Amino acid sequence: MARVTGWYAHDAAVHYLSPRGLEQHTGGKWGTRDVCQGPVGLLRSWARHGEWRELLLLVLRGQHERGDWPQAFDFLASHRVDAVDDAHGDVVYWPLLAVGQYLHATGDRSVLEEEVGFTGDAAPGGSGSVAEHLRRALDVVESTFIGGTSLPAYGHGDWNDSLQPADPDLARRMVSTWTAVLQVEALNRLVEGLGTAYPELGERARALATDTSRDVERHLVVDGVMSGYGVLEDGRLEPMIHPRDTRTGLTYSVLPMIHAIAGDQLSPDAAREHLALIEAHLLGPDGARLFDRPVAYRGGPTEVFQRAEASSFFGREVGIMYMHAHLRYAEALARVGDGPGVLAALARAVPVGLQELVPSAAPRQANTYSSSSDAAFPDRYAASADYEKALAGQVPLEAGWRVYSSGPGLFLEVLTQRMLGLRHAGEELEIDPVLDPSLGTVHASLPLADGRRAEVEIVCGSFGHGVTEVSVDGRPLGLRALANPYREPGAAVRVADLGEGGEPVRLRVTTG
Repeated sequence: MARVTGWYAHDAAVHYLSPRGLEQHTGGKWGTRDVCQGPVGLLRSWARHGEWRELLLLVLRGQHERGDWPQAFDFLASHRVDAVDDAHGDVVYWPLLAVGQYLHATGDRSVLEEEVGFTGDAAPGGSGSVAEHLRRALDVVESTFIGGTSLPAYGHGDWNDSLQPADPDLARRMVSTWTAVLQVEALNRLVEGLGTAYPELGERARALATDTSRDVERHLVVDGVMSGYGVLEDGRLEPMIHPRDTRTGLTYSVLPMIHAIAGDQLSPDAAREHLALIEAHLLGPDGARLFDRPVAYRGGPTEVFQRAEASSFFGREVGIMYMHAHLRYAEALARVGDGPGVLAALARAVPVGLQELVPSAAPRQANTYSSSSDAAFPDRYAASADYEKALAGQVPLEAGWRVYSSGPGLFLEVLTQRMLGLRHAGEELEIDPVLDPSLGTVHASLPLADGRRAEVEIVCGSFGHGVTEVSVDGRPLGLRALANPYREPGAAVRVADLGEGGEPVRLRVTTG
């Protein structure tokens, strides 16, 4: 894993600085959803808060005056004219989440006063403070609710680009459970980041998060199982991609489960039950899968979802082993304190030595990130008929689209912020490692926001998590326990207690 982090930093920097995918070599657009994950994860893991601030202002300049964001916007200021009028239903939440994360990490609430332009529908729009941008985004959030709930309409889709509705009427009546969970997460992080600044804005976001969380539990968790979607039928939401579903042939969806766990939105018992469902139905030899089986293929005609049912290519989201979702699974495992699981999950995202862990993995380029692990079936019909063979390790698993992805930045974020557990929080440094206890003592070198490096020695106890002691240069530090509903938490120390000057900062961390 240590051997590949430099290459993944390279891939993440390509995604951050050169917004041109393999299919867009003549273009220059950032996907709103993508830039709020990969580049944000890269800059967060590097503790480059100044660049993170600049990135957020660029994203906010891509916002429509009406409050939403296009699916993608121009990277170059001279071309900042909207060319993608609409977006999937989840897109509006990613900038809210990224702003909340930035505020929490840096304590820099001066950014809320920054004057930032809007992108008009056909020409550059007016401008407003960052706080005004956030208010308009909340207006959009509230405008999407359906069926007398605080749940957002599916619209043009969610994170899974292959699941755009085949029927426009279905798009208006459908709710993505994952998008609703993301809505709660983004609003909660925004509330946390705002603190006491802009109390009216913070209270509005808090109320929306509370109402949405209630409605997820009431309408989208059926028989104790999170559905992938809900469809409004005769005034009530019927579960889709759920054990009760008779429409799609699918039973379980991993995205709402893992994001709900990572965001503390399930009770400890419910989190354990959903992790057990994932282990039983949603894991393959190479990692987490989006669904328990592929979406049905009928030779091209579509009934529920467009690309997932029409695509002849069995890979990326259609092949259902999408590495980005697998990394989010690792994030959920870290939240519940499964150190061995986190290590095993991240190891499956690394091509170096992969065949030792996954014998059915085909040879892969060792120094690039792959955005998916694609079972090498000859066609969609074979994939549908013989999918169990891929799960049993009887079908070669090939690397998908390489390099250009938000995944490398997310990998670095999960590695540094969740597994090693070192993250800035204003005037504090949160220390919350989740490690495999069998590793014994782990050494890592991580950047701090003041430009110094932290040379960290983590001594694992029998659990590999739950911080019991932190010292700097042999001097014990005062600890403030963090909150975690699932396990013994990490701790926060005051940045001022790390001392001034003197590089590197030598931290020794002991876990339970």
